[in-house]
Amino acid sequence: MNNQKKRKHMGLACTWSLLSGENVASSSPASFSCKQLADYRDIFRKHLKEKYLKIGADKCYHHGKHIESRLLLVKDHRISEETPCGIPQQDHFIDMEHIFDSNEEGSSSSQTVVLQGCAGTGKTAVVHKFMFDWAAGVVTPGRFDYLIYVNCREISPIANLSAADLITNTFQDINRPILDIFLVYPEKILFILDGFPELQDPVGDQEEDLSVHPQERKPVGTLLYSFVRKKLFPESSLLITVQPTAMKKLLSLLKQPIQVEILWFTDTEKRAYLLSQFSGANTAMKVFYGLRENEDLDIMSSLPIVSWMICNVLQPKGDGDGTLLRSLQTMTDVYLFYFSKCLKTLTGISAWEGQSCLWGLCSLAVEGLQNNQVLFAVSDLRRHGIGVCDTNCTFLSRFLKKAAGAVNVYTFLHFSFQEFLTAVFHALKNDNSWMCSYQVGKMWQEIFQQYGKGFSSLMMQFLFGLLHKGKGKTVETTFGRKVSPGLREKLLKWTEGEIKDKYSRLQIEPMDLFHCLYEIQEEEYAKRITDDLQSIILPQPTYTKMDILAMSFCVKSSHSHLSVSLKCQHLLGFEEEERVSAFMPPALTLNKYSQLCSLPVSRLHFLCQALCNPYCKIKDLRLIFCHLTASCGRDLSSVFETNRYLRDLEFVKNTLEDSGMKRLCEGLKHPNCVLQTLRLYRCLISSASCGALAAVLSTNKWLTELEFSETKLEASALKLLCEGLKHPNCKLQKLKLCASLLPEGSETVCKYLAFVLICNPHLTELDLSENPLGNVGVKYLCVGLRHSNCKVEKLDLSTCHLTDASCVELSSFLQVSQTLKELFMFANVLGDTGVQHLCKGLQHTKGVIENLVLWTCHLTGACCQDLCNVLYTNEHLRDLDLSDNALGDEGMQVLCEGLKRPCCKLQTLWLAGCHLTDACCGDLASVLNRNENLTLLDLSGNNLKDFGVQVLCDVLIHPICKLQTFYIDTDHLHEDTFRKMEVLKMSKPGIIW
Repeated sequence: MNNQKKRKHMGLACTWSLLSGENVASSSPASFSCKQLADYRDIFRKHLKEKYLKIGADKCYHHGKHIESRLLLVKDHRISEETPCGIPQQDHFIDMEHIFDSNEEGSSSSQTVVLQGCAGTGKTAVVHKFMFDWAAGVVTPGRFDYLIYVNCREISPIANLSAADLITNTFQDINRPILDIFLVYPEKILFILDGFPELQDPVGDQEEDLSVHPQERKPVGTLLYSFVRKKLFPESSLLITVQPTAMKKLLSLLKQPIQVEILWFTDTEKRAYLLSQFSGANTAMKVFYGLRENEDLDIMSSLPIVSWMICNVLQPKGDGDGTLLRSLQTMTDVYLFYFSKCLKTLTGISAWEGQSCLWGLCSLAVEGLQNNQVLFAVSDLRRHGIGVCDTNCTFLSRFLKKAAGAVNVYTFLHFSFQEFLTAVFHALKNDNSWMCSYQVGKMWQEIFQQYGKGFSSLMMQFLFGLLHKGKGKTVETTFGRKVSPGLREKLLKWTEGEIKDKYSRLQIEPMDLFHCLYEIQEEEYAKRITDDLQSIILPQPTYTKMDILAMSFCVKSSHSHLSVSLKCQHLLGFEEEERVSAFMPPALTLNKYSQLCSLPVSRLHFLCQALCNPYCKIKDLRLIFCHLTASCGRDLSSVFETNRYLRDLEFVKNTLEDSGMKRLCEGLKHPNCVLQTLRLYRCLISSASCGALAAVLSTNKWLTELEFSETKLEASALKLLCEGLKHPNCKLQKLKLCASLLPEGSETVCKYLAFVLICNPHLTELDLSENPLGNVGVKYLCVGLRHSNCKVEKLDLSTCHLTDASCVELSSFLQVSQTLKELFMFANVLGDTGVQHLCKGLQHTKGVIENLVLWTCHLTGACCQDLCNVLYTNEHLRDLDLSDNALGDEGMQVLCEGLKRPCCKLQTLWLAGCHLTDACCGDLASVLNRNENLTLLDLSGNNLKDFGVQVLCDVLIHPICKLQTFYIDTDHLHEDTFRKMEVLKMSKPGIIW
């Protein structure tokens, strides 16, 4: 009776059976002898092994045995791998059986493993297989004595539970001091939290709310938080399965988790699964190659749940099924195909009764989803028009199953079925005519908001798919109702509003939105939505082939000039292997098979197809960490042959290999190529690749900017590149080689670049920052800089190991240059003598320099007179940065004399960290009172007190002062100074502090 009361308190949706108080009452572990402890451990382990061995026949080996236990290792805090240029190397894979192996030191301490994957990838099947193999002694021998499995979805969200409840539920038939034994060996326990929920409420976020005692009952959300935050059983290990939408929240709660991604079916696994589902190999392979003929379906069937649905409803000799399979493009198509085939093949009941049952399932699904409920009592089914006797019929067994370990409690075969039927309910519900015994009051918009999942909700993606104009007849034939009139237009209009609303409560991830747009398959509408996006950033660690397919569908017709950044370490599902012919059925013609074998498998295949669309107007494309291969160069090459809008291409931490770069360059040389900027950040570039790029420079009239950053180039590679730069046809204007030269060849490279400056009159910007050029390298470079053909306007020599000796050469260049407008020399040990040499060149009448950056150049007040002389004579100088130099008050006083001269046109002056005090503020105030050109003054990082700041405020308030941006440190100022600053803000509201 006591147990019944507890079950009632937890709600019908919860099947957790709590033991009586006597069973979980705590006894001191010290009261047990060593023999008793050992005996209890043996009893409990035997019980678990017998229990988990039973799941092998009907669950994990039903289709889970065809899912490889090989997982992608996304993140492991135990691995620290240094790679060239920081480029991620080949994907790391790990078998499930080794996921809890000891670390390199042999320690078997508490571990947390997060197994992520989208719906239908087989997370639960993999976990069940792991439990089965543990029970059989195959995996982690000796590592764990107990595996406690918790299906998070099947716990009532309104129940209060304790850790003891979860443990004792696993041992319902044993009357022993279970908890006491567990507390003795917590390091021998593995808790499996299957289907970690996307908890939206802040419950459990506060440390004081979390449960720390195993017998303390808390709301389900708080209890699960307590486990993942290691407040409960901190010595025990955790295995958590989760969908990508819940990953961000979950990872914020964990410390040093091992993050793994479950992989979709490979072709080999899919073939093996199909062979296990059909009696004849020819039939199975006919289906296998039939899937291949439909590229979209071939990708989707790599999801185990999709392959399972197709196999369950396909007629082995049904000729019409092949035509149907070729028409399936989306996940909605697949699920609609499954339900319609089930209805067409039903026996024992009429089609009308079948439709009534399906509609009852729809209302049941939406009620459950609305209440976070996946388990349903018989009374729930009756309320929705589903009789108890109906649950035993073959038809309903294709959608429902009895919940494990419960009597007369049912659940959907897969959670995605519940989400699909919920979407059907909202697509078909007509407020004026629909009738149902249970009136679900919430509109789909409210449920959408309630989940807080944004467009990542699978239910929402199904709803988009069901509203496609061409599916109306199939939907009506299957469910006996028409799509609600006007719903499609409302949904599309609402989506546009959410995209444009900056204050929307939804966190809109572009990839989730793309999946919704892909489901509805309307290019015109996808264009309207993507046109509202100025840039698309996709920053997740992993994306699947299905993700890239959905994204490519949406951007291929974009009429706006989009910027797209794809930043991921793993693009899954793109096997770089030839199609094998071992199982090719005789019925396939050689020609058809040849076409199948030649299908591109590049990771950028779908994206490049979109870029080749004449309406695609993506202007910027950034590919970061994408593990690009040689075949990607081939596909990108085809883009340049047709695309007239792509202007900027950037690779970050990628290697295309020499063959890939060669193929890429073939496209860059094509007459139709209009690419203007090519950036290569931290990429591996060989001499052969530079030779290919040189050929591009000698033929491509559009390419005007080439950038290598942190891409180590050997002198031989730069020599080949410079040959292309010297070619008369080269139109390159900007060359950036930041941190890309090796120390042993830097001086030689400067000789090559000098000849480029002499031969190429188009080159106006040269960035050699963060390279060990040294004084000798600059000496060689200045030979080219001084030449009359040199038209360089911007020169960056920052952090190049320069001293005052290099300034002598640069001064001679400044005396003859009539084009240089910007000179960056920061982070070099120039000293006052070096600046003295530079200033001699800057005072030359032919000079037109506008921007001079000398921060952190080891300067003192002694150089200020030379800088002052430049301000006297150079009317072009607009920006001067002297930050992080010890100029001091005396130096500042000298500099102010030049700043006050009418000929000084300086607009921005950066003096951060220049050892200034209140003593120089009077001189600065005098400058501000006279100089009508200065608009920005940076005095941050100096020792200015209240007096000095007040002096400056007094002059800033005058109308003659044109200063718009003023940076100072305010942490130490007193209240009267702040009041004066507030008065200034009111007088000049446009001023920025």
